Amino acid sequence: MIVLYIIGSIVGLILILRFGSALYFHLRYPAQRKKEPGFKYIHVDNDGSVRELYSEEVEYLTAKYHSADGNRPYIKNSYEQKTLDGKISGYILRTRVPTNLTIITKDRGY
Repeated sequence: MIVLYIIGSIVGLILILRFGSALYFHLRYPAQRKKEPGFKYIHVDNDGSVRELYSEEVEYLTAKYHSADGNRPYIKNSYEQKTLDGKISGYILRTRVPTNLTIITKDRGY
């Protein structure tokens, strides 16, 4: 009986850690926009503007990478998040961009 209690506690703890972290992530970084047409990622430039991706960037983001590959793309969790050198630029999910910003469409975009 005690063994079942211990196993149940361990399984419960694993489930809480697994799904609790996903819930925490969604509460901390909620979606800013509804689903929009286009590629699911966009780019934030150094001036804070957001734009559609170029075809080379889409290829870079859709390529398969090993988890230890230092060349794999870095995706920001929120629009305000900055790089180690204090810049705001980077790739981000389209749904995480604040609604007051217009996504610039370029002729080479996706």
